[in-house]
Amino acid sequence: MAAEHMPPSVPARRPAPGQTPTLALIGCGAFAEAFYLPAMAAHLPGVLRTLILVDTRLERARYLAARFGAGEVCADYHDILTRVDGAILAIPHAFHHAAAITLLSNGVHVLCEKPLTLSAQDAHDMVAAADRAGAVLAANYVQRLFPSNIKVREMLRDGELGQVEHITYDWGSEFTWPTVSGFYFGPDGCRRYGVLADRGAHALDLICWWLGAKPRITEIRTDALGGLDAVAQVRLQHEDCTIDIRLSWLSKLANRYTIRGSEAEIENNYETWDVLPVRSRSGEVRMLRFPTAKRAYRDYAADIVANFINAIQTGTTPLIPARDVLASVELIEACYAAAVPFHMPWIQVESVLDGCNQT
Repeated sequence: MAAEHMPPSVPARRPAPGQTPTLALIGCGAFAEAFYLPAMAAHLPGVLRTLILVDTRLERARYLAARFGAGEVCADYHDILTRVDGAILAIPHAFHHAAAITLLSNGVHVLCEKPLTLSAQDAHDMVAAADRAGAVLAANYVQRLFPSNIKVREMLRDGELGQVEHITYDWGSEFTWPTVSGFYFGPDGCRRYGVLADRGAHALDLICWWLGAKPRITEIRTDALGGLDAVAQVRLQHEDCTIDIRLSWLSKLANRYTIRGSEAEIENNYETWDVLPVRSRSGEVRMLRFPTAKRAYRDYAADIVANFINAIQTGTTPLIPARDVLASVELIEACYAAAVPFHMPWIQVESVLDGCNQT
């Protein structure tokens, strides 16, 4: 969106010193229920008591409000633009851009679920809107907060593995997410709601963040024939380093990442955040350990929300500024644009694609 077409901005709100911001949680689906609300109930009860749950399905919002003790419910976030200081976007990512632009332009700070968007232009628009309003625009790419992943970034930055030669990242299991809205598989779910946008958002963001650069695409194949991608294989290149990413919603993969350097190698489970094995060229394994009270993925939610609140109150940079994930948004968009089908000799891929293009 060109600057001259951006909506006018209201300066971002700042609560009075010592006052807890009023937040809205927009979207009352499975992620709100499994991630944000349990964390607030356990660690941020004061925030929860004034929280406004927003969902077009009011019965769903009322159910979660009663279950977790939220303050009130609302069907349309437009009705509360002047009543909240910040909003958490937990809606389908096709709606992130429009909602964020409206909120930011009305002085409301935003914490957005991943992926920020699937359009690089939309992502840049959101960052520009936040800048215009002087508002916080944070993103929840939670794997950046894992101590093991932070250490990987530091080791690559400091050259502790030597010349990085090869990175692999495998994440695959049967899709069992208890989606409430079903948006992944609805009529709007075709083409860009698949595994590449879901699990790939974390994988590609980590790669960009670890390397401090956006690799170039050398090959991208998916099983999508005009519709949703459930399996994807991406090959990237950064300087002398080849990167292979394999993603699946259909079957279990190794679910590990490896980083091979000229001096040492890392191999770890993608969800392991408290240890990091480092193998030297001689074969000696050094186990790095990171004491943490985190026992489950959702334990990071309280940190993310508390940090968002602090950024609203103080104007400081959030843990994961949306600006920092722009490279991965651009990379995912480029992957979808460049994707070709896997070699599937048992079907005539060309005729299937021709049929899709005609509908």
